[in-house]
Amino acid sequence: MSIQSGQKIALSIDLKIAHSIIEEHIAASPYVVGVELARQIDCYVRKQKLGYYPALDYFHGKDIIDSDLYNTAESIAWLLRNLTQQTLRIQLRPLLSDLQFDSTHVQIFILPHVRPNQNNAIHSLTAHLTPDHLRVSLNGTLKLSATDEHSLIDKTIHKINDALEKFFSLHDVDGVKLINNTN
Repeated sequence: MSIQSGQKIALSIDLKIAHSIIEEHIAASPYVVGVELARQIDCYVRKQKLGYYPALDYFHGKDIIDSDLYNTAESIAWLLRNLTQQTLRIQLRPLLSDLQFDSTHVQIFILPHVRPNQNNAIHSLTAHLTPDHLRVSLNGTLKLSATDEHSLIDKTIHKINDALEKFFSLHDVDGVKLINNTN
């Protein structure tokens, strides 16, 4: 049984934006922001003898990390969300219609999966706090068709990866789910 275009789909994409693209729009280096955030947060966590690194939001409005640094990270995150959504709308237009964003999360605001006592903790924390990585969940209507569901999903992932290759240094499509049309 063939699946025609017009099939609704939901998916998630992990994206990492090249620093050169971010730096075209904002004067701050994402890497420098990540290094300094990690240094200040690690210092606080070790002084307080915490067994974990709190999410970045924990530090908002407190005199624990530099407020200008926090504001810069927020500004970069805002830019990333907007640039990413704009780029996805343009690049996925040939593949998806009725594109809607369910969520767009910048990694720096998610609880880090690293603990202070782990090997290379500061390096892993820096990677987590460098504002260049997002997770986007979206849905839309496919403009593709295929012979079966598995082929359609494979074809969609391949086409999305091709469309995003020159704009993102990392892009991983997962959680692809075809949504039953209810007429």
